[in-house]
Amino acid sequence: MGLKGKRGLAVLVALVVIFGAIFGTALAFYSEGYLSGVVDDSKTPDKTQAGEVLGEWEEYYGGELNTLLAQRFLGIESSYFRGLKENKVAYLTFDDGPSSNTPEILEVLERYGVKATFFVNGWNKKNYKEMYRMIYEKGHVLGNHTYSHRYDLIYSSVENFMADLKKQEEMIYEATGIRPRIIRFPGGSDNLVSIRYGGADIMKKIAERLKKEGYIYVDWNASAGDALKPPPSREQMMDYVRLTTKGKNPVVLLMHDMNSKRETLEILPWIIEYLRNEGYEFGVIDENIENIDKINRV
Repeated sequence: MGLKGKRGLAVLVALVVIFGAIFGTALAFYSEGYLSGVVDDSKTPDKTQAGEVLGEWEEYYGGELNTLLAQRFLGIESSYFRGLKENKVAYLTFDDGPSSNTPEILEVLERYGVKATFFVNGWNKKNYKEMYRMIYEKGHVLGNHTYSHRYDLIYSSVENFMADLKKQEEMIYEATGIRPRIIRFPGGSDNLVSIRYGGADIMKKIAERLKKEGYIYVDWNASAGDALKPPPSREQMMDYVRLTTKGKNPVVLLMHDMNSKRETLEILPWIIEYLRNEGYEFGVIDENIENIDKINRV
């Protein structure tokens, strides 16, 4: 190659470098370090980046060059989560109440400014009207968890389930003037014990009937483990919360409001603080809950 050819090549390389720098810097400035079209699928299996856990719906950010330009030339701190869903919502749910612990649970929730959802029963509940009213008037949501919670009764037929559910609905209505459309199956929608009493398709039949009558059932995707036997320690319950909420959005956390569940009450402040530190906001479950299909399992 002659002297002129070498000079021409050098000029071309210089122009490419200059143009690339100008274009890249402008792009970095425009996108603040986030290039939405750049996704590194090879790193998605563990769903982690920068020590944070991403949900299944999230894209992994792979705009390394764009990030470098933003940081080095413009001083912009780019976020791995810019452009992704940042709203992380946790729903605290309490089953089987009310109980002697309910007033203290409500005090903790009020202290932290958190609202929760209580799936209540009616069988053998003392002062149930007063307790339902207290939960409702403090801004929490009452859900229907059937009157009896008796698997052998409610899962023996669709008719028996609906009768038990409506009996509980009437109790809530008498106390508060509302008829909850949100329900939770005792044992969850994928429980296996129901097969013993109503056959293999009993849960599907009940779910179809509920949908027809305008009810919405809500399972859970995380748990404090307070229903296990033998009862777990507070430290074990904390581990369950960490493990079962990891990487999930929304989080629907199962806990129990029963006389025997003092440990649940005692770690409730820790649960709230832990989830807040993980970036979650708190919500209550109503007819407009999103991503219900990620939670329900029938």
